[in-house]
Amino acid sequence: MTDIPIGKAQSIVADAIELAGGQRALARLRGIAQCDISQAVNNGAEDARNRVLNALGYAVVEVIRPLKGQN
Repeated sequence: MTDIPIGKAQSIVADAIELAGGQRALARLRGIAQCDISQAVNNGAEDARNRVLNALGYAVVEVIRPLKGQN
């Protein structure tokens, strides 16, 4: 499995919207709120973005990595 930077989330959601035919169509197709999709596209609430990404089949995972020379 290849990790995807969270910065690409907006383009992933935008592509899904385009393929579905709009935000409302994607919301109906995936069973999520259209306002969550709008927030995900417009860099709104992080939890809304995560809900949309989860509905699209992505797991959002926070990672903590030690700095070089630390620990």
